[in-house]
Order: sequence, then C-alpha cells, then structure tokens
Amino acid sequence: MGTAGGSPEIGAASYGAAGPVTPGRASLDPDALRWVEETLSSLTLRQQVAQLVIQWMPGSYASTSSVEFQEWAGWVENDEIGGLYLSIGLPHSYAAKLNELQARSRIPLLVTSDFENGGPGMRINHSYALPSLLPQGGGTSFPPTMAFGAIGEERFAREYGRITALEAKAVGLHLNFAPVLDVNSNPENPVINTRSFGEDPEAVARLGVAFIEGSHEGGVLATAKHFPGHGDTQTDSHVTVPVVPADLNRLNSLELVPFRRAVDDGVDAVMTAHVVVSGVQGLEAAPATLDARFMTDLLRGDMGFDGLLFTDALVMGALLERYGAAEVSVMALEAGSDVLLMPTDVTEAIDAVMNAVGEGRLDSARVRGSTRRVLETKARAGLHLGRMVDLDAVDEVVGSADHLAFADTVATRSITLLRDRDGVLPVDSHRSRSVLSLTYARTDDLTAGNTFDPALAGRVEVARRVRVGPETPSEVYDSLRASAGAADLVIVSVYVPPRSGSGEVSVSEDMADFIATVGPERPMMVISFGNPYLLTSLPESPGYLIAWGSHAVSQNAAVRALFGRAAISGRLPVSIPPYHVIGDGLSRSVQPSPASAVEVDPESVGIDAERLAEIDVLVATALADSVAPGAVLAIARHGRFVRLRGYGKLDWAESARRAGPNSIYDVASLTKVVGTTTAAMILVDEGRLDLDAPVVDYLPWWAAGDPAKESVTVRNLLLHRGGLPPFRTFYLEMEGRDAYLSAIGQLQLDYQPGTRTVYSDIGSMTMAFIIEEVSGQRLDEFLQERVWDRLGMRDTGFLPSESLRDRIAPTEVDTVFRNTHVHGIVHDENAYAMGGVAGHAGLFSSALDLAVLAQTLLDGGGIAGCESQDADASGEIICAPGISDLVRLVSEETEQAFTRRFDSESFRALGWDTPDDRSSAGDYFTPFAFGHTGFTGTSIWIDPELDMFVVLLTNRVNPSRDNTKHVAFRRAVHDAAALTITDMEVSPRAR
Repeated sequence: MGTAGGSPEIGAASYGAAGPVTPGRASLDPDALRWVEETLSSLTLRQQVAQLVIQWMPGSYASTSSVEFQEWAGWVENDEIGGLYLSIGLPHSYAAKLNELQARSRIPLLVTSDFENGGPGMRINHSYALPSLLPQGGGTSFPPTMAFGAIGEERFAREYGRITALEAKAVGLHLNFAPVLDVNSNPENPVINTRSFGEDPEAVARLGVAFIEGSHEGGVLATAKHFPGHGDTQTDSHVTVPVVPADLNRLNSLELVPFRRAVDDGVDAVMTAHVVVSGVQGLEAAPATLDARFMTDLLRGDMGFDGLLFTDALVMGALLERYGAAEVSVMALEAGSDVLLMPTDVTEAIDAVMNAVGEGRLDSARVRGSTRRVLETKARAGLHLGRMVDLDAVDEVVGSADHLAFADTVATRSITLLRDRDGVLPVDSHRSRSVLSLTYARTDDLTAGNTFDPALAGRVEVARRVRVGPETPSEVYDSLRASAGAADLVIVSVYVPPRSGSGEVSVSEDMADFIATVGPERPMMVISFGNPYLLTSLPESPGYLIAWGSHAVSQNAAVRALFGRAAISGRLPVSIPPYHVIGDGLSRSVQPSPASAVEVDPESVGIDAERLAEIDVLVATALADSVAPGAVLAIARHGRFVRLRGYGKLDWAESARRAGPNSIYDVASLTKVVGTTTAAMILVDEGRLDLDAPVVDYLPWWAAGDPAKESVTVRNLLLHRGGLPPFRTFYLEMEGRDAYLSAIGQLQLDYQPGTRTVYSDIGSMTMAFIIEEVSGQRLDEFLQERVWDRLGMRDTGFLPSESLRDRIAPTEVDTVFRNTHVHGIVHDENAYAMGGVAGHAGLFSSALDLAVLAQTLLDGGGIAGCESQDADASGEIICAPGISDLVRLVSEETEQAFTRRFDSESFRALGWDTPDDRSSAGDYFTPFAFGHTGFTGTSIWIDPELDMFVVLLTNRVNPSRDNTKHVAFRRAVHDAAALTITDMEVSPRAR
C-alpha cells in the first residue's frame, strides 16, 4: 500500500477490489486508522475542503477524450473532490468509467448513488434502444420500496438490501443513499410516496434496519434519509421548500422513530431533508439542512450519531433561489453536514467554503473533523485496501438469475388487492371473451404496458386496446364508453409513478369520469402501477389492484395475480382516507394452473387407465374402513399428472370440507426431507456446508454434555448414524428454542457414531440448528426464501396463518398435552414446544406443492416456471406456479449425492430413505427410489427409474394416533401405482 505523504501515489499501489465493509459502530482496524490519519495529515486545507464535495456524474458512456469526461477528470485531478454520485447507466459503462477516474485520483474516490427505490435497476438499468424499445439489460429491477411494506417481512427487506449492495459493489459503488426512512404519513406527498416503506413508524424502522443489515452483508455502506423526515409534506423539495407541520413531540413519536432505530443499529450515514419543520422552526426559517438545531443539536447531540452526514442535493431549485449556490454550501457545513452533495459548481463550492474559513465563519478544525469522517467512511468501505472494479466479474453478479428470481418473488408477494366488488379475480379466460384494455400513461412513458399488454393478450381476447393520457381529448373517452358496453371486462392500467419535480400523482378528470360512469355498469379492475393513493380520485372504481411499480417485474406479477397464477397476499402499508386503513387487503389463492389441475390421458405416459381407476377404488375402500377421514393423492409420470385428486373430507364431521389438491396437511416428518434436507442440499451445493465436518465446527456448544459427540459429522446426522437417541419427551419439561439448544447440547450419545443406524428426531433438530448457523437465517425464513418462493409453493410453510385454517386437515384429539383437537398447529409435541419451527416436524403443505418439489428432484434439481418459455403451453407438464424463470434449486450432482442409497449398511440416503424389505413404497418401486413418511399419515416417494412420483397425504391420526390402518394402505397404493406402468417391465425388488 502506498504511503500517505504528499505523494500523488496515495493508494495507487492498491488497485485491487475494495476490501470488506466495516459497518456502523464497528471499530476500524489499526491499518485503516493509520491510513486515515496519514492521509489526513497530507492534505492542505483546500484539499480537505475538496474531500467534502461529492459531485453528480451521469452513468452513460463517454470516451476519455470527450468534453464531458474531461470535466469529470478535472474534478478528480484538479479539484481533488472526495467522490462521485452516479446516475443512470449500464453496468460495464459504470465500472469502466469509475476505474479510469479512480486511477486518476490521488485519494480513492467514494462512489455513491441512490439505489433506493427499485434497487440496482433504478440506476444500472432502465435503458432501452430506440425506436425498438429493446431492453439493454443491467441491474436487477425491484418494485418500489413501499412494496416491501406491503409484504411486511424483514427477511425480504434484508435480502433486498443485500442484493442491491452486491450489484452496487460489483460496478464500483461504496455507499448507497438508501434506505428512505421517511414515514409517508401524508397521502398527498408527491415526492416520497412509494419511496417509503409505509405510514407506520415502527414498520418503517423495522424494515429499514433490515435493509441496512442486508446492505452491510452485501458490502456497501447505507444511508438513512431524509432527516428529520420528509413524509408529511405536500410539495416537492425539488421545486420548493416543503413544510412539515410538526413540533418536537410529534417528531419524536413519528418522523424520528426510524432514524433513532437506524442510528442505534449503526447506520453509516444520514442524508438531510430540505424541509421546514414549522412547529420547531416557524414557517419562514431556513430548511432543516441549514439548521444546526437539527443537524448538530438533535442528530449529533441528542441521538448520538457520529457517522457521515450528507446534504441532500444542493441543486434543488428552492434552495438556490433563496440563498444562492455559494451561500448554501457554507450554511450546510455551519449547520453540521459533512458532505456537500451535488453543488451547482464544484470549484465555486470549494471557494465559498475556503472564503468562509478565511472570514472566520467556519473553523478549520471543523473542516478537518468532517474530512476525517469522509476518510473514515472510505476506510469503512475498504478503499484503503483497493479501489478498482474487476470488469470480468460484473456479469457474474449484476442481474444474476437468483437476483431476478427474488425480485420476481417480491413483485408477486407485494401485489395488493383492495377492491373486487364484482368478483373479477381471478379472471376466467374462458368466460371473459371480450376485454377492453386501457393504458393510462404520459406520452413520454415508453415502457408503460410493454410487458403487461402482450401478456394480457396471450390469455384473453382483447377486443380493444387503447392508450390514453393526461392530454387525451374528451371525445376519445366517449368512444371508450361505447366499447366498454360490449366488453365482458374492463381493465384499466394506470402508470402514474411519483416523479421528482413533476408534482403529478393522479389521473385526468376525463379518466376519473370514465371510471366513475363505466365502473358501476361493467366488471372493471383498475391496476395502479405506481401511486397507491390513486383511489382517492377514483372512489367509484369497483376493482382496485396495486402493483406498486411499473417495471417489467411488476407488470408480469400483475398478470399472474389477475389470472390466479399467483396468490394475492399484500397488505396496505399506508392508509388511503377515507376508504382504507393500514393492513387492508383481500386475499386470493392460486387457481388451478398448468402445475395444479391437469390430469393427462394416462395412456400418453405409459399408464394403464383401468388399473389407475382401481386406485380410486382402493382409496375409497380404505376411507370407508376408517383409515382416515380423507386423503389427497398425486401420481405423476414423465412430468405429467395422471392423478391429482382429493378423496373424502378433511374431518369426520358431516359438514367438513372436502379434501382436494390444495388442502393443507401437517406433513410431520416429511419436514425432515422436504425442509431440512432440502436446505442442507442447497448449502452443500453452494459450498457453505461440509458434510464431513464435525457438527461442533458449526455448533461448538453441541458436545457440552458428552465429549464423544465431537466426532459426529454432518453426514452422520443425515444418515441417522450420529449416536443419538430416537427422541426425548423434552416437551414435558421445557419450551422454547433456547431450552432445546441447551438440552440437546447436554444430551449423551446412545452408541458410537457411525456404527449403527437409528432414526432420530434429535439429529434432524440438530441439522436445523446447523442450517440456521450457516445461513444466518431461521429455518423457516431460509426455506421460504430459497425453496417455497422460488418453486411457487404457496401453501407450504411452518406456522400457517389463521386464514388458511379452513383448508387445513385437523390431526389428533390431544387429551394428554394440549387438551384440544389439534387443528392448524403442529401435531408433534416437541416441534410445538419449540415454537412450531423445527428440523424434524412442523411443516404444513399440500399435495400440489409437494408435487412441484418432487418433480424438481425427479428432474435433477431444476424445474421450469409455469410462466417461463420453458413451460409447456398445453399446461400438461408440471411446473412451478407463478414463476417466470427456469429454477435451478441444486445441481444434479448434489441432488443425486443426497438421494442415492449411501452404502449397503442401511437403506438410508442423506436425509432421505430408500426402499427396504417392508418399505412404505411397497414392493415395486426400484432401489433407486427415495422418499419418506410422516407420522400423521403422509408420504412422498420418487423413483427416477420409473420416472414416477407418488404423494399421499392423510390425517390418519384424526382422532387418535392408535389408528395404524394406513400402513398397509400406503404400501398398497404404491404397489398399485407402479403396476399401472405399461411401457417398461415392473417387477418386485430383489430381496
């Protein structure tokens, strides 16, 4: 590393990638501190001031000889500014330009941008070739921030922060001006709006902190903005100075809640707000950016923030008109800011600050303190270790398949349905034969509807498609009213995103009148691809769906929601007075789709139809014999269902709901393979989990009660050879995860590890603890994000919500432990005592969902999304519902390593079982088959040799576990399924 003397070689010998981020309150290491002090001591006063300037630069391509590039290079080489603030551009253009400027800079540049509202795609994407509108690719585009509020789960915000950081860092950024922590409490706010997580300060704080944590994990510093709060304004600070009508008490109870939480959590930077807080300052005061009462007394003093304080952009018109560019720069530093962001002129800003120091308005020590903070922030970003971007690695990170899949999940999960008076959703493409589709957008919004409209036309007959906008004449709407009268359905897609400086967040009067007059007469659904508050100007709309954003990812999600290809579960994170309050939202389940309801002609996949029909009789006979109140059976061959049916009911009561493919069962020990083993496969596939590592490498506490446990490996646990007892009745003595951790740590082995095979719940509990330690997530969160969401398994998970209760099959009448008929809570007592999430039991699922996973494993760890080009247009091939991409869960090599019988010592595979002499798979599934059973009466068997799987779900423990009739029944079903095959020889396994 170069020394920090006056030499222009500062950092020049360290042109590798920036080092790891040191977030928030974490202490810098001695080398970093030394670099800060040596660099600071090498700077003249003017160079110190220059470090406080970060200037805006477009992300577009420019040759190094161009006038534009020479201006940028002048800021870096001559003015020696502290960093750059990048706008829209393409990934390689970003990275190459930054590398060139970093190479010219004596001190590493702090590169910033505002990937705040849509993630990486907000800045390193958004480009289309004209006139074809072909997308040029780039960063992952997410829905706006408020969509995460509609989901309401920290894990989504955390992963959003992580992915945004990974892609930002890949192109050369070090600090992101995100998250927006403004509480959007004013529905008329034209500038914050969907940039906020919502209206509830606690929810904004919770999700904002999760984003910050994810950003740190991804290697980029985070900024909380706009302090002290920009959510309760009615004007745009890009145009004028907004007023926040609050006093200090209101600030403390609302606006400041997320900022205090972020500061306490160690946020790296804060950005100011150009607002006047009338209850504190009066109406004629300077904006908060220029007021020391906020930036010094409140933020630094009362809240204890010691990170880097940025002004908001200093080019905003209201500031310049009132104070002038030079004076604004000085006043901002006087108030307490460290960094002057985006001044109108770099040299003028530096000169103004130098003059202020010379005149005694600013103290040189004050400048030096801010410069130290800038350098410390650069060190926290790892810039003392390296500054260059690996151009070859950009393609591996930016817009990766995993990132795009997560954005797709976010868009789907955030869709929020507020009104559906006519029961329009899900749209039946067979009944809606004539659709009028209106797209409302500005004329310069070239991408409005470019994904939604073709997808809509591919599902229903669109009799007329019309684009209108703010300038559309009234006569056009008269014509549209006539067309609406002949339509089965009217779909109005509104693209009115909040845009800085535009002040427009609603539709024209003509558009509102059209909806008001046609809505009561015809089935209608209005979709907002932007501002959720549109409903205030469309009170007569009978249907209202919020997609939150206008990018392709949100347009695709809206289509899936319309046609029931994805569940609708979003909840409103703001109020829309006087019509809706926080938390409002209607739910819709996934409807039968290519993955869910198509039984093909059995003969087309080598199945004898008559023998298949005998299975229906077999099941009916078993239910009549009280094997269970009902059952659901999924049989598939060659990737197509030949049976996907429910039999009987979910309970014994006469009024009980009938069992069906979407009925939800407590799958008991299927949790071990569907959940825990699948999670282990993923971590092994990613190289994060070593099967032959001792358990204590991951869980040092695990051998506390028996040193012999130090030799137990992860593989031992998965093979049930870990020396552990089958189970313990811990639930009689304790509850809570921590109590179980302690008890399992103190447990002694029953036998020498590796010498016997003893099926053990405790081994699976331990595997879950390992997965949580390696992944940094709870088991349920990891599986939701990495498996259920990716495969479209909407009805699978732990701790099912009360809204699903009617679809859940009750289990046992518990007269010993809980004294109730167990329904909608886990049957297994230990899993219940652990809180419902465990590695051995606790999972609920449907036959449809389990079929998707079974097909994924049968196909070597990957499956097509039902919305992808790889999906079968006929709707016959099993695919992942609501998913638009090919999903690769694990590699085929890893899948086979887990599902093949491990050795001749037992019939176990890794986590999975394989057929033994008295297997639940019967006598005809081959030795290559793998599967598992659940105590409640569930099973899954997958046979690659037969290219077949069978999922059988019952609640045989209802009302009592003493009922064991399911054992013979289950074998009979699998034998009958195998014997339906006609295109290959099927014979009993050799014994």
